[in-house]
Amino acid sequence: MRVLCLHGRGSNTEIFRMQTAAIRSFLEPEYHFEFVEGRWPHLEGNWSVHTTDFSKSKLYGYYNGLDISDILATENELREIIAEHGPFDGILGYSQGGTLAAQLVIRYITENPFATIPELPLKFAIFINGATPPCEEAYDCALAEFAEAAHLFRVFKPNDADNVTRLRPAKLCSGRKVVTDGVHYMTRYGPEWDGRVISIPTLHVRGRGDHSDYGEGLLELCEPGLAEDVLHIYGHDFPRGLEMSRTIAQLIRKTAARAC
Repeated sequence: MRVLCLHGRGSNTEIFRMQTAAIRSFLEPEYHFEFVEGRWPHLEGNWSVHTTDFSKSKLYGYYNGLDISDILATENELREIIAEHGPFDGILGYSQGGTLAAQLVIRYITENPFATIPELPLKFAIFINGATPPCEEAYDCALAEFAEAAHLFRVFKPNDADNVTRLRPAKLCSGRKVVTDGVHYMTRYGPEWDGRVISIPTLHVRGRGDHSDYGEGLLELCEPGLAEDVLHIYGHDFPRGLEMSRTIAQLIRKTAARAC
């Protein structure tokens, strides 16, 4: 069972291997975990208890969350990795890595609406504190500008390297609030607009007290009958402890079995 792994923003694969070690110990060697390093420099410093020992390590995210073209380019790069180095059975992502994992899953499902779960490039997904994914499309109708767009991007807090000048707030003909760079628009997926867009088996590991955009919003996009949900006590930090790691590993097995 091959699982593609995407770390959180402001982390790296070395840290993520350590964070997931306890969970993986209950699953390997039957499950093979393959890690993809981010490429976007992260400048906010270390905040997690799991990264304070790595203050001299380079930290990364996967994209500039306020640059639509960069988000689309990153999605395409990951799709190339999956095509060239797959097949993979599932994908595991933490925080921004969970967001990117959800973006890829939605893209595959949208492009293959009649595919069965075993026919999809990614057949199950594990989201750990995964943020609600952005929806990016080329727009084909007139846009009306509005004044406030910050509520759309609380999760995509810019750092010193982020370029936010290319985006302007707007509305689609339907009234949906978006931001646009003049070519594409971007907003967040929401069940009220998009329905349950993730129809493969999923596991949601969410932190108590974490912002709803980091878990609850993503859960609401998934098919309830195929979704497992577990809460931990560490907020947006990575879950830990022997029993929690054992529980997550057991639910990963259950989620993967549903995809067969």
